[in-house]
Amino acid sequence: MSGMRRAPRDFPHGSTVAFSPWILVSVGVVAMMVLLVIAATVYRAPGPEFDPGPPEPPRAAPPLPAERASSTGQEQAEAAAPAVPGLSPRRTDLPNPSATLSALPEPSVVPEPPSGVAPPPQQPSTRAPAAPPPAAPPPAAPPLEARYQVIQTFPGGFIGELSIRNVSRADLDWEARVAYPGGRVVTAWLEGVPQGTFRDRRGTLTYRSGPNLAAGSSVLLRFHIESAGSRPASCAVSGRSCILR
Repeated sequence: MSGMRRAPRDFPHGSTVAFSPWILVSVGVVAMMVLLVIAATVYRAPGPEFDPGPPEPPRAAPPLPAERASSTGQEQAEAAAPAVPGLSPRRTDLPNPSATLSALPEPSVVPEPPSGVAPPPQQPSTRAPAAPPPAAPPPAAPPLEARYQVIQTFPGGFIGELSIRNVSRADLDWEARVAYPGGRVVTAWLEGVPQGTFRDRRGTLTYRSGPNLAAGSSVLLRFHIESAGSRPASCAVSGRSCILR
């Protein structure tokens, strides 16, 4: 029996593989504990005796030497544009059209009355009405006066007479017009002076003087009328109505 060798035991591989994860987990836990202890030792909170001081004021820039300061001020003065008395610098920027339009006053809009509502009555104008132009003066009456009368009557006719007087200061010609509707003018003549001309048109006698009538003088015009009344329908000398007797 002693001469026999004991064969070695073969452990299965599955047991070694089963113990390996626990070994790795244990090593990781130990490493984490060590790191926590180191961190707690390094970091220490400030104790009760910690008194922080006031913050330090910002450091001012060192003053420049007098010569450098004066040279800097002189350079700035030379860089600025020289001011000319009595002149103002021109603006180089263009005006904003929107700002100009916004500065203008907006036109007032009169609101329209709602439908069905009568508009308010308009105020009467206070402007005085324009004065009418002056009326033209009536034309001056001709400087001739005429008086009509009947000097003789007979069956079927009569003799009429016009006494014409020139009241002006100049010699004048004249024209007499006497109307008898429905009548007939037989003849007409002037008493004691050169004769003029006459014509009859449907009972209307028109007589034009011969020589001009002297200023301040008179003349008698007589005429024979038939088939008419003794009172004429119209009578005028140079446009001036006769005085009927």
